[in-house]
Formats: sequence, C-alpha cells, structure tokens
Amino acid sequence: MSTTMENPPTNEVESTTIAAAVGQEMFAERRRRERRALILTWTLRIVALVVFIGLWAMASNNAWIDPLMISHPKDVVIAAFNEVQDPTFWTDALSTFSGAMVGLAVGSVLGIFVGVVFTHVPVLERASGPFLTLFNSLPRPALAPIFILWFGLGFTPKALVAASVVFFLLLTATSGALRGIDHDVNMLGRSLSLTPWQRFRKIELPSALPTIIGALRLGAVYSVLGAVLAEMVGAYSGLGQRLVVMTNNFQVAESFAVLLAMGFMAMSLDYAISHLERVVRNRSK
Repeated sequence: MSTTMENPPTNEVESTTIAAAVGQEMFAERRRRERRALILTWTLRIVALVVFIGLWAMASNNAWIDPLMISHPKDVVIAAFNEVQDPTFWTDALSTFSGAMVGLAVGSVLGIFVGVVFTHVPVLERASGPFLTLFNSLPRPALAPIFILWFGLGFTPKALVAASVVFFLLLTATSGALRGIDHDVNMLGRSLSLTPWQRFRKIELPSALPTIIGALRLGAVYSVLGAVLAEMVGAYSGLGQRLVVMTNNFQVAESFAVLLAMGFMAMSLDYAISHLERVVRNRSK
C-alpha cells in the first residue's frame, strides 16, 4: 500500500502531462494570434499613411489644390526638421505640454471627486446640475478670453481651459461607472456589513476604475486641445501661439509641422494612459 501511495497511478501522470501540453499549446496559439493581429494592425497603419501622403503629394504636384494652401509633404518634413533644431520650439512645446498636464491633473482629480460625491449624495447633484450644465455648455473659445482677462497671458489661462474640458469628461465617466455597478454586488457588500468606505474601496472603485481610466485617454487629448486653444487666443509662448504667428505669415509648411507636433504630444499622452489602462485591467482579472 505504501508503494501505491508514493507512486501515483500512470493514468494520472499522463493526464497531468496532457493537460500541461494542451495549456502550452493554447498559450502558444494565443501568442501567434496576437502576433498576427499586431502585424496586420501595423500593416494597415503604414498603408493608410502611405496612401494619405501619396494623395497629398499628388494634389500638390498636380495643383489640384493651390500648393500655397496645402504645401508639400517634403516641405513639411524639412520644416519639422528645422523646427526641432530651434530652441524656441522646445520652449513653446514645454509650455503647451505643462499647461495640458496641469489641466489634465486638476480636471481629473476634481472630476473624479465630484463624480464620487454626486453618486453618494444625489441631492447635491440635483441641486448643482443646472449650474454645471450651464457652465459646460459655454464654448471654450468664449471662456479663454475671460480667463486671460482675469489671469493675464501666462500659464494659468491655458491650464484652466484644459481643466474645464477634462473636468466634465471625468465627472460624467465617474458618475456613470459608479451608477452602473451591478445592484447585486452592492447588496452583497451591505449584507457583509461593509462600511461605506470599505464598499467604495473594495467594490465600487475597482469596478469603476477601467471606465475612469478610459475617460482619461480622451481627457489627455482634450487637455492638449484646451491648452492650444487658450494659447491661440492669447499667450506669451506655446505651440498655439506659434501656430497663429506662422499662419498669419503664410508659413504653411511650418504650420503643418507645428500641428504634427501637437498630434504627437496628444498621442504620447494617450499611449501612456492606455498603457496604464492595460495594467489596471490585467490586475483586475
């Protein structure tokens, strides 16, 4: 009997070996699918980019549109290369990036906080709802001159415009995510005699976090747009102010180079937050 206990039956060993082999094969197949999907994604991106640049070059070479208005891809590349060698470009880029980041941080924190408060104290939401709707309906180009009038042409107006955009995005996302939590899950937390803080920390926040981080991706893009908008209205420095000067001087290629820099800035923020989103989702599984 001792020999039987120390040596498992052969069929159990074989079953374990087969299960391990099947698991490894499934993992390898999933990796192959992910690799194929990645290759297909990048192929489509490159093809789309080549087609876009090709059509742009054809439109410029054949004068389908006045070349003065759209420039040429080669001229934009040369202008972008000259811009990155100009120290003032990096000063303007840093000014825009810092305004967007502060606006993103302030708007996100306030939006999440107010969304949590409104979810747990509905009377506050009903009382302040009309005022928030009124403020959110105001066009940001109309707010930018007022902020500049109050705070001058410095850093504050661009951060405030960016924060005003991000705030409502995160407020809406947070409120919707917390209200969308399954009723049975909330009832389970109450049946376990969890305190409101414990329910929020252990149930509500983990459930709402993926949605909140997803809204942050959109907020990152809009924070750059808000900062640039304020700079275009009036600022001492920034990519928005740089773009206004170049368009006023009919520097089309340089203007497209600045627009490209804005796009890369927004894409970098979006990529960083999407990476954070993947980390959160993997930990929540």
